[in-house]
Amino acid sequence: MRPFFVCFAFLAAAFAANAQSVLTRGNHQDPTSLDPHRILSVYENNIVMDLFEGLTVPDASGVPVPGVAQSWVVSDDGLTWTFAIRDDLRWSDGVSLTVEDVVYSFRRLMDPATASQYPGLFYGISNGAAVNRGEAALDTLGVVALGEDAVVITLKSPVPYLLELLSNGFAAIVPAHSIKEHGDRWAAPQNMVSNGAFLLEDFRPQDRVVLVANEEFHDADSVTLDRVIYLPTEDQSAALARFRSGGLDTNLEFPTARTPWLRENLAEETRIAEYLITFYLSFNTTHPVLADVRVRRALSLAIDRDTIANRVLRSGERPARSLVPPAIAGYTPPARHDLDTPMPERIAEARLLLKEAGYGPNNPLKLTYSLSSAEDRRRVAAAIAAMWKRLGVEVIINNTEGKVLFSRLRTGDFEIGYSAWAADVNDAGNFLAILHSRSSNSNYARYRNAEYDQLLDRAAYTPDPEARASVLAEAEALMLSDAPIAPLFHGVSKNLVGSHVAGWVDNPRDVHLSRYLRVNRAMALGN
Repeated sequence: MRPFFVCFAFLAAAFAANAQSVLTRGNHQDPTSLDPHRILSVYENNIVMDLFEGLTVPDASGVPVPGVAQSWVVSDDGLTWTFAIRDDLRWSDGVSLTVEDVVYSFRRLMDPATASQYPGLFYGISNGAAVNRGEAALDTLGVVALGEDAVVITLKSPVPYLLELLSNGFAAIVPAHSIKEHGDRWAAPQNMVSNGAFLLEDFRPQDRVVLVANEEFHDADSVTLDRVIYLPTEDQSAALARFRSGGLDTNLEFPTARTPWLRENLAEETRIAEYLITFYLSFNTTHPVLADVRVRRALSLAIDRDTIANRVLRSGERPARSLVPPAIAGYTPPARHDLDTPMPERIAEARLLLKEAGYGPNNPLKLTYSLSSAEDRRRVAAAIAAMWKRLGVEVIINNTEGKVLFSRLRTGDFEIGYSAWAADVNDAGNFLAILHSRSSNSNYARYRNAEYDQLLDRAAYTPDPEARASVLAEAEALMLSDAPIAPLFHGVSKNLVGSHVAGWVDNPRDVHLSRYLRVNRAMALGN
């Protein structure tokens, strides 16, 4: 009978430990910051969107719905948006959230002193660009309070995707009183107050981020989870093993080499879906070698994108001949005839370009390729290095942690960097804006072309959707000809989701707020 009692005691302890509803999420990368205005990646955004709300938030399918704002009205010309703010909002410390917090948040986001990566996305707001450049006072920004229960956003030109833009983590409303009290330390666990479904309990770098349910959240009754634990899981194979053993309830990404096995053995848990994201190489155009457009074009021509997507990755990725994914609404990327010719012809042209630039057998081109240490990134890098070897190019592969890579990309401490951009909104301009000369925090290539900037600026003031798309396509064609980047592939979302986790809805933004998820721990134990 002893084995029976031991088993019974074990199960009793297990159920007692799981009396709280806890979700453990593999999040690929350790966050650099949990300050919404200073996040750099989707990995940080995932956590921030659990902690904070903006005027709008994404629902389970990624569609923007009311958040801090309970409703809104748009003027006939699309330039004035009036947001009615909920009257029952409190920060997690019990302090009331007011319209002043909303106005403060937008001013802080656009303040050049904040050094946010995202102000360029909000240049459509009246005086947004001037404020962000330090050419106008913060209080001239077109975001103002209307009485005590509404905020008005005034635009220079219509922004049809504004609600989707506002539902991102970097557009979250932040606590003015806490920031003023704690300064740059306000986002530490002991200081942070938030307005989302969860609050920050603990943040141990390289280990975990722990969130607990926020009792002050305006829709707290609908949240079933008591605790959410985010773990860094850059080692994709180790994360898969941990998921299979029950140590992770969900995990962001998995080794593409295991896709066939996963589809056969964990079909229900393997979630692959359309995702508006492009992976590309950034060429540091300030580097003496890569400042030569002939070198950049040669390197781009020699990359066999079909091999990378269909033989190296094989999870549904599509070869990329543009920065903007073809699935973006209302936009057709410019044709790339140079990338449609057979590979032997492209290799011959690439060799000629390098010869013209002064490189060849007697003067081989040597470059460093920087990437994060994730398994799939390494496999792509090895494939590209082999492709460039046909040109006589010697490549040094520099593996590093994800957040270290982000830091190097932002500071220009690299030669060639593996990069990606996931859509904040379903709009072509969201991708192309990252290479505007003013986009210092996302323009890793340090690309500078006045004509490109002017085209993007003109598109911002073009209200007709078709005309605007035409201007954006002209800008993209110009940029691709300059080759500050080499598009590699358009990705898919790849998630592992336990069968005991309910509420997960695949969507093109790949956003999955924990407030919508539920855990059936008994089912997990049964597995």
